[in-house]
Amino acid sequence: MYKQLLQDIKQSGYIHRPLPRYTEHSLEEAQKRLQVLDSQMIYRAGETSVDAWTFKGVGEMKVDRDQSLMIISPTVMPHWPEGAPEDGDYTNFGEAWLTHKIDGQNWERFNRLAIELKADFQGTPNTYIMIKFRNEGVIPIPDLYFREGVHGINVSDTAWNTVYLNIADLPRDVITEIEIGYFLNGKTHATGDWMKLNVRSIQLELVDQQEVTKGWAPSPREIVFSHSGYRAGSVKTALAQHLDAEQFHIVRETKDEIVFSGRIELVETGIGQFQWMDFTPVTDEGRYLIQAGDSVSQPFTIGTSADVWQASIWKSLNFVFCERCGYPVPGIHGTCHGDVIAQHNGTKLAFHGGWHDAGDVSQQMIQTAEVTQALFELAEQMKPLDEDLYLRLIEEGEWGLDFILKMRFGDGYRATSAGITRWTDGRIGNLDDCAARVHNQAYENFYCAGIEASVHSRLPNEALSWHLLDIAKEDFQYALDVYEEVGFDQKPIFWEHTYQTSESLYMATASWAASMLYKETQDAFYAEKAAEFIRYVQQSQELDGIRLHDDTAIRGFFYRNPAKKVIQHFNHQAREHLYLQALVAVHETQPLHAEANSWLVSIQAYGEYLKHLSAYTAPYPMISSGLYLADEHLDEKSFGYQHLLVDEQAHEDYKLQLKEGVQLSDEVYLRRFPVWFSFKGNNAILLSTGKAASIVGRYLNDNTLLNIAEGQLQWIVGKNPFGQSLMYGEGYRYAQQYSVLSGEMTGEIPVGVQTFGNEDVPYWPQFNNATYKEVWVGLAGKWMSLLADLYAVDTGFGVARKSKAKPGD
Repeated sequence: MYKQLLQDIKQSGYIHRPLPRYTEHSLEEAQKRLQVLDSQMIYRAGETSVDAWTFKGVGEMKVDRDQSLMIISPTVMPHWPEGAPEDGDYTNFGEAWLTHKIDGQNWERFNRLAIELKADFQGTPNTYIMIKFRNEGVIPIPDLYFREGVHGINVSDTAWNTVYLNIADLPRDVITEIEIGYFLNGKTHATGDWMKLNVRSIQLELVDQQEVTKGWAPSPREIVFSHSGYRAGSVKTALAQHLDAEQFHIVRETKDEIVFSGRIELVETGIGQFQWMDFTPVTDEGRYLIQAGDSVSQPFTIGTSADVWQASIWKSLNFVFCERCGYPVPGIHGTCHGDVIAQHNGTKLAFHGGWHDAGDVSQQMIQTAEVTQALFELAEQMKPLDEDLYLRLIEEGEWGLDFILKMRFGDGYRATSAGITRWTDGRIGNLDDCAARVHNQAYENFYCAGIEASVHSRLPNEALSWHLLDIAKEDFQYALDVYEEVGFDQKPIFWEHTYQTSESLYMATASWAASMLYKETQDAFYAEKAAEFIRYVQQSQELDGIRLHDDTAIRGFFYRNPAKKVIQHFNHQAREHLYLQALVAVHETQPLHAEANSWLVSIQAYGEYLKHLSAYTAPYPMISSGLYLADEHLDEKSFGYQHLLVDEQAHEDYKLQLKEGVQLSDEVYLRRFPVWFSFKGNNAILLSTGKAASIVGRYLNDNTLLNIAEGQLQWIVGKNPFGQSLMYGEGYRYAQQYSVLSGEMTGEIPVGVQTFGNEDVPYWPQFNNATYKEVWVGLAGKWMSLLADLYAVDTGFGVARKSKAKPGD
């Protein structure tokens, strides 16, 4: 398998064309092989009446020559849809829908829907179709609050497709409507003028194999394991339920040779009873299977970090490349978004470059900056191991760095973000243009200063390296000037991805930036600022410990500020690791400081906290979201920053969600998944917390924390109740994701597993929509950043990287 990947990498010009998409291990391919036990036709062209169908939106409905239903629309409307903002923020050109009225049918005896359709979108980069359901029973849908009942699919253009959809968890006791349609997402310079969609049949089916979509229990007799594999020196475990065996065997794939046998243990945890298989003693490098009775896993790798994770790095890099903005990505899009314009102080710039933020091809400068940092961080570890990958990571990092620098207006202002959600024609001055946001925001300047300083010494280009350090100094000073004038509460607009930033996270970021500059310049001014800012962070950390019902205490976590009224949480995006990045940086750069021992205590306390959290999701590696106080929702200011697009119902749901968690004391609850509402998905939270674990584990030489860190990767690549890899093209049973404009990309990672309503158990339906299934480039950055630490531990390389301090500084 890896040999094929290496061949694909070479044929792509080392990721200068997208890697091919292999579907043989996908969930959709597995669905085709299921046996249909019963069926009911809803519509078949030429056999059932079209009277129940209506059309709404842009365009018209027809009966095509083959009797299938067809809708046809222009690619771009001559005006913005009614209600859309004039600046084009998060705007497409409308929608087109075929609607089929149904007389309140109960579909509960069926568990799958099969739809035959064909689309001709005339050169649109991706053919994306949506299906919506209306249920008027016990649980009404669609529910936009929890995003149920909407499914998006990427289909082959101009060919008939059979789309299968698992509806086992769809509320469907009184179905009154099904809709099929599409967005009008604009034109690139290669797109035609018309979009057409044909529907030939819709059929309900009962199939013989039920997909697990909710809860902690995996499919009976399915072995849950890390699809990518296990590092030789790490803990190696797998789990299952209902295995008909007392022993398991680790079998070498090619020789059918048993190399290890172990007893299947029965473990009782807070989330259920599981069969547990521990094969940590197996350390020989190779490809293996797990066999237990009649159950056999797919193959996986045991070896070094490179053996296990190198393929996922190439695939993540492929995803990042495919998300390039302003660059022709073969097979995905041409040079894009040159007519997204930022204006400041009488000048204009085209806000394209870096990488699209997500499936809607919007752009966030800070996301590009974070991915850039991760690319250089991982490249440093690759340099002695894989020169081809090292050079390609550096090249992609330089693409991101170019965007960071060209978005600076030179006076503290930056072009920061744009809500795009469409293709544009690149011509400045016509209808489809978009305005980018421009701010002089202290937090983003602090963050960029730290990133610029950390990248500076990793750049092979010496001239750019020194100039970048000067820019980092400038950006730090811009940030400091604004911070000293206005303080924390500089929140330009909630669409900025830094909007949720708390005061303590702000100061952690500022302290880390100062430490990076001190490391590179040895200027005592930055050392003093790093120590000053980290005091605020420590004042916001729980170090005394909160007493729990079982008379134990828990400590080490952070509050949003020193008042300690609201604990720091993240939902769907996360920067938890910045706390530890800051504490380790200040301790590493100032080991003789009078407060250095207190910094070490803070680092150690946080490590204790992570170990405490991990117990509540065992035997799965997914780390719990964290602690919540019962009255946090009463802090309106904080609640408004954390939870977007919610109403008063969110305050009631907050209390309900806590009750679904674990009550630890009268006022303290633990949630395995975050309290969340309109935005859901926990991959960023897991990877950020995993990065925090790897930072502390590496600094304290703590293998337990390093295993917790790697466990977050393992959850994403299959060690989850659904037996699915969430990284497309890595592992097995990966499914289509919400990549509306670009289509599926090998290496893409979605926002992550959600919960149903107010529950606190994993929920991962096939239904494909934002935010939980939306692909997000920042996750690739977090993936690579965490792996940089694991590689460093494996090789011992890069632990004490030397400064490139400029002579005379």
